[in-house]
Formats: sequence, structure tokens, C-alpha cells
Amino acid sequence: FLQQMKDHTMILINYTRSLSVNNVYDLLFSDLEGTKLYDKFLKKHIQGQSVLEFASGTGDLLNLLDQKYDVLGVDIDEEMLDKAILKYPHLKSKMVLGDFMHFEDTKRYDTCVCVGDSLNYMTTFEDMDAFVKTSSALSDHIIVDFHHPYRLEEFDIPYYEEGTVEDLDYAYQIEKDEDRLVHTINFLDGHFEQVIQWVFMPETLIERFENKGYQAYVFTDFDNEGILKEGEKIMVVFSKVNS
Repeated sequence: FLQQMKDHTMILINYTRSLSVNNVYDLLFSDLEGTKLYDKFLKKHIQGQSVLEFASGTGDLLNLLDQKYDVLGVDIDEEMLDKAILKYPHLKSKMVLGDFMHFEDTKRYDTCVCVGDSLNYMTTFEDMDAFVKTSSALSDHIIVDFHHPYRLEEFDIPYYEEGTVEDLDYAYQIEKDEDRLVHTINFLDGHFEQVIQWVFMPETLIERFENKGYQAYVFTDFDNEGILKEGEKIMVVFSKVNS
């Protein structure tokens, strides 16, 4: 089950870390196969040549996109940017520190991308409004993903797993608290991290973009058009009408 969760919790790396366990997070949650699925989906739907990726993390997806597009990666965590540059030195000039709710640039991009369930780390509708305002100011073509609402039903019964990675024991739990998913990682050495994800209804985001003149093309789990009754992630491609 942990393997299935990797692409959904990979963003934990962006928001919870300490230098002593940084490599452990990568081993637990990095998912190159999942990254390739994102790369395939994005290359099907990206328009133009310039691509802005929000929450670019350690650069795995940005590195793949860089092979075809003129990219800029933005991440809120300086340590993640440092690690990305160590992994992909050629991206050094293509990554900057920034917050996807308040990032500004002097140029507009052909496509803006924010995936890896990054939007589930917004906590309020005010955050959502800020993201819509920021991203729409930067591009007429925006691609996002976020948790399918079914995830809340899935974790009515908490998930729990124990394991060992690089001689460090850990316990990992996911539980539901109303409309939030609470991820707790206990490294059983006195160190633990907890991350909370807001699982919002897709319509709340879609309507905000539509009010700004965007048309939404919606998919469930990469390949299925529309919002299915059950699923893990919702993918939305927003395109400005008559842009």
C-alpha cells in the first residue's frame, strides 16, 4: 500500500524535513515511475514552449520537462532546491525560491503546472483564491491535480504501516479528520513529522477559474475523462477561453 501512496504523499518531502532524515524521506516517498506518469500526462496537455512548475521539489519532474521545454521551477523550501541542484546541476539557473500562492514574475508562461497534490497543502478558501489569482496572472493555460474526494472515504479506517529504511525504523499513519488527511511519520528515534492535507471539493476550484474565463477539462487518475465516483486524484487542465 505504501507504494500506492508514494505519488500522493511525495509532497511531504517539500513541507516536512530535517537534515538528519532528508535522505530517508526520499527513499520512502520518491517515485520515479509516478513522475513518469505525470510527465506523460503533462506532455499531452502542455501548450507552448515556456513552462512554470510550482512546487518543483527535488526536480525529478522538472528535469524531464526540461528535455522538451523552457522551464522554471518554483519551490517554497530552500533545502529542496539545494537538493534538486545537487541531483540536476544543469537546472541551477532554472529553479527559484517562491510560494505558489504569492509568486510574481515579469513574464507570462505558456503553461503553468502545479501537480503532486501540492494544492492539498492549501488550508483555506483564501489560500485557494490566492493561488487562482497568482497562477492566472502568470498563464492562460494551467494544469493542476489534487486529491479525489473519495480519499476521505478511503481513510475512514486509518492506514498504518511500520518498516525500516537505512537502519532507521519508522511508523507511518494516515487518518481522516473531517475534510483533512493527517499524515504522521514517527521515526522511532524521538523524531516525528505530521502533515495535514485539505481535501476540497473539485467544484470549488473549478468554479473560481471559470469565473476568470477559463474552461476546465477534468480527468480522474490521468486517463479517465470527468470525475469518477471513486479515484485517487483529480487532474484539471484550465485553458483561457479566446486566449
